[in-house]
Amino acid sequence: EAVLVEVFALVREAAKRLLGERPFDEQIMAGLALHYNRAAEMQTGEGKTLAAVAPVCVNALSGRGVHVLTVNDYLARRDAAWMGPIYEMLGVSVGCVQEGMTVAERRRAYAQDVTYVTAKEAGFDLLRDGLCLEPEDQVHRPFNFVIVDEADSILIDEARVPLVIAGDTDDTIVGLGRLAKL
Repeated sequence: EAVLVEVFALVREAAKRLLGERPFDEQIMAGLALHYNRAAEMQTGEGKTLAAVAPVCVNALSGRGVHVLTVNDYLARRDAAWMGPIYEMLGVSVGCVQEGMTVAERRRAYAQDVTYVTAKEAGFDLLRDGLCLEPEDQVHRPFNFVIVDEADSILIDEARVPLVIAGDTDDTIVGLGRLAKL
């Protein structure tokens, strides 16, 4: 909180210098709302991606990581690359998780200060982490702060699709203290 105003001002100046885009007052207000765990509604083209950078930077300063959840791999990749120069100028590392990445690539992306990832990929990674027998096999680090882009789509529309991990197993299931044979 002590550096909130400074970081927002630095992000505003970095965006102007690096991208030629100076965040409007409305984008700064949306960023403040996001920082304080509030929803901010902005229409397509009003600069949601840029509005999220300042609260992401403030929360990344803890060193505990920030997730930015998007609706698809294209947006995760685009936004990480597009806003990347701002983060880099401010000494904040950025990663991006994409479908088809290896466990090592995912672990590296999640280890960055900021990770852009789809809700689906983050959800499945969380489920797979829960199946790991050793903590070092997990890809996520402990959760700290998340910004959900297109929250209506992710939290309402996508929430109807269950995340299920299925795969080949042997014929035995262990559960509730007993061994069952299929």
